[in-house]
Amino acid sequence: MGFELDISETAVDGLLKLSAQHYDLLLLDLSLPDFSGFEVIKQINNRTSIPIIVLSAHSDLEAKVQAFRFGVDDYLCKPFMLEELEVRMWAILRRCSMIKLEYNKNNLAIDYNSQTILLNQKPLSLTAIEYKILSFLIENKNRVVYRNVLAIHLSSLSSPQSLNYHIQNIRKKLDDDPKKPKYIMTEYGTGYRLVL
Repeated sequence: MGFELDISETAVDGLLKLSAQHYDLLLLDLSLPDFSGFEVIKQINNRTSIPIIVLSAHSDLEAKVQAFRFGVDDYLCKPFMLEELEVRMWAILRRCSMIKLEYNKNNLAIDYNSQTILLNQKPLSLTAIEYKILSFLIENKNRVVYRNVLAIHLSSLSSPQSLNYHIQNIRKKLDDDPKKPKYIMTEYGTGYRLVL
């Protein structure tokens, strides 16, 4: 998924890791062997403001409501697709302004506060859907982003075929020749990869 993970099998181990180092996001299973997941949420919220996504087999409304009352940011019921978890993680990290993308050798970066993408420190004129596509590709730079993952991320996409049209427009605005692309590579049969 493009994230660095630390895994803890118990609440005690997880809380020790949280106190020892900084994390951007916490994925928490409510069914832990040593403590109730709800107790862990309370302890975490007393120490830090880290965003929390609960991953749980408990799909009943009462468990979900209780988790949100305890201060979690999202709740995902098992079983789930990894693509859905990934887009939820990116959405929370964006909202929390915890993704910091620096200018790189190609001078392409995102300003989340103004919801603009900068090329050579100048804002690109993008539609809302083009911004969503390009920012998601930048966040997943140098990795293949599957078309179905983009479709989940883009709730406003009218049809899967319209993605080609939007990519074509983005390439024009980046001055990216589709025959010899510098930024957006087409991975035939799978999706796209943004090279930075």
